Amino acid sequence: MRSRGLPDTGWPPHVLSRTRCVVLLAVGALVAVGALEQGLGARALAAQPAAESAVKTVVIPVEGMACVACAASVKRALKTIDGVAAVEVNLEQRAARVTYMPGKVTPDRLVAAINKLGYRAGTPKEVE
Repeated sequence: MRSRGLPDTGWPPHVLSRTRCVVLLAVGALVAVGALEQGLGARALAAQPAAESAVKTVVIPVEGMACVACAASVKRALKTIDGVAAVEVNLEQRAARVTYMPGKVTPDRLVAAINKLGYRAGTPKEVE
């Protein structure tokens, strides 16, 4: 019986398919264990705290946002800036919360991007 590109072994296709999944999982586990043994996992974990401490978050008041489309355009403009990690725009509070990498972008650049859209950005306040 030949099905789904599997070799004709006499085994039903569903058994061969399950066996292939188990083999792939086992190979994946061995690769992961090998990486950990080589210290790759430890280096990746050690690098995480440095990356997390390298970001800052500011809240920028935005005057002139009147609708959901306004909030969406502010969010889209901020997200396209290199160095911006996350953006949340709250229409009710008329503010944008931006998480960014200080080495790549400054709060002044974020304010300028909002002002360029025709809104009035207030002074950014750093959040801890």
